[in-house]
Order: sequence, then C-alpha cells, then structure tokens
Amino acid sequence: MKKSYFAAANTERGFVSIFDKVFDVSRLSHFYIIKGGPGTGKSTFMKEIAEDAQERGLDVELYYCSADTRSLDGVKIPALGVAIADGTSPHTLDPRFPGACETILNLGENFDVRKLKENRQEIVELTKRCSEHYAAARRFLQALGEVERARLENAAKAFESEKAKKAAARLLAKLKTEKGGVSERYVSAVGVRGVVHLDTEEQNAQRTIYITGKYGFPTLFMDKLFECVSEAGICAVRFPNVVLPDKTEGLNIGGTVFMVCGDEETEEESINSMRFVNGEALSLVRGKIRFAAKCAGALSEGALGALSHMGRAHDELERYYVGAMDFQKSRTLLEKVKEEIFAPMENKKYE
Repeated sequence: MKKSYFAAANTERGFVSIFDKVFDVSRLSHFYIIKGGPGTGKSTFMKEIAEDAQERGLDVELYYCSADTRSLDGVKIPALGVAIADGTSPHTLDPRFPGACETILNLGENFDVRKLKENRQEIVELTKRCSEHYAAARRFLQALGEVERARLENAAKAFESEKAKKAAARLLAKLKTEKGGVSERYVSAVGVRGVVHLDTEEQNAQRTIYITGKYGFPTLFMDKLFECVSEAGICAVRFPNVVLPDKTEGLNIGGTVFMVCGDEETEEESINSMRFVNGEALSLVRGKIRFAAKCAGALSEGALGALSHMGRAHDELERYYVGAMDFQKSRTLLEKVKEEIFAPMENKKYE
C-alpha cells in the first residue's frame, strides 16, 4: 500500500514543518538525510527507493514537497523502520545521533563546481528572485489567514456550538475507537502548481464522511469533533488546515475519515454542518462573511500567483544545477543505500 502526505505547509505563519514528528528518529531503526541543492536528484533518489520497497511488497509513505508538489521530500518504510528525507532548507535536518541512527547522503559532492562558477551571476540572481517571490506569497498568505479568521469569527456567531458538540460526541460513541495520542499529517498544500489535495485518506479509509456546508461552518463543526476526540483521549490522525494550521481539515479515527467539504451536497456519506446554524443570527452576519470570502479569494489568487512565479524561477535555477551534476556517482550511491536497506530483509528469507 502507498500513502501520500505532506510533512510541511505554506501557511499564514509562513513555512510550517512537522518533519520532526513525521521522521521521529526514536521510532526509526535508521534515517537517511539527503543534502544537496536543487537539481541534484534528491526526489528521484527517494522515489526509486520507494518503488523498490513496493516491488518487495512493503507499504510506503510518500511525503511530497509542499512547494513543488510533484517532488518528494521524504519516504518512510514502516515495516523496516527506515526513512529517507530531504535535509536541505527550508526544512533543514541535521543528525542527532550520526552513524548510530542517521546517515548523511551529500549529493552536492557530485557537482562539477567549475560549471556552477561559470554561471554564478545567473544562479545568484535566480536564487534572489525565488526568495522575493516567496516573501510576496508569504505576505498574501498572512493576510489570507487574517481574513479567514475574521470569516470564521463571524460564522461562529451563528453557529450553535453546544448542539454541534453533542452531535459530534454521539457520532464518536458509535465508532470503534482506542485510547491514545493524536499524530499529524498534511493532506493539502498551497504550492507553485496551485492548491493540491491528496486523497490518500479517503481512498484507504474503511469509511469516509464529508462535512458539508458553506460560510466556514464545516470547519467549525470539525473543531467540535476534534475537541471531543482530545477530551476523550482517543487515538487519531489529524490533518491540519493548510492555511490555518490550528484548524482541522480532516480526522482519521480508527479507520473512519472525516473530511471538510466545501459543497453543500455530495453523493457520498456526509454531515451537513448547516444543521447547527441559527438562521436569524446568520442573517445578521452573512454580509460580513461574504465580504470576507471575496477578500480571501483575491488574497489566495495573489499568493498562488507569487508561488507560480517562484516555481518558474526555481525551474530555471534547477537547470543550471542539473547541467553540472554527475548523476552516475549518485547512481552508485543509490545502489549502495538500497543494499543497506533491503539486504537484511532478503537475508532473512534464506535463513
């Protein structure tokens, strides 16, 4: 089985990483940290290891880059307790127990430095341009967060919280649950190719329930559901809202997945959050909510535009590094790492 997530997000608070939680060294037998700039083949390196694991019948977790959602940031092979991740900026990773638990793989050592120095001016300019575009995107996302919070604050004035919480508690009482903690994974990203949602959870769920409605009410109901989960100490996986990380986009509770859905109607199993709305109170704040939604749309467009420009600059930058890379040396290293990861497994077959 293959599951796909993000281990970071571009949010109202800028870049937010949960790499330390996803790649918890204390829960791994070995952790490979890849270093190297753009174009060094880090994503391809990890993809090949993931494919080899799947060919051997092993489950894998793929963690995609929240900026360039086509590239990988990390891979976990739970059955072997092995993980490999990109340890470069912005999610810089350094070994805590080098050799004992972690190994650094420096693909940057395979550069033809002479070629890079020949294009120094272009590389510096493109790197600067990437930073400027990301700074603009960050400002848009920060403003978007403020507007989204204003929208939810107004919606909350018409939301019958206690009624919603009681409904959430009744819902949980019907599920098979276990006591335990809450872990986190992102399933959505705002990146250079727009807003991307990975449907891993919905595809692998025993049951999926969508929280429908408008004006932000699905998010308010999800808040109540998560509140009940936390108070009861139930084991769950939480999927943070990509712009407002303290809000919840979805929950996996014992194989039942709850996911926020902006549509009021769906053919799938759903809970309509509008059930918990006081119509009279809503009429007093509907205008403010709609205005906030318009502002949010404009700010979202601005953020996505800036990220798109950043993506184009990064693609140009990457071409310089690709042209200076000795991929044969990386191939040799890849085969060595594969041997280290999979040889113990193969040996056990013949014992």
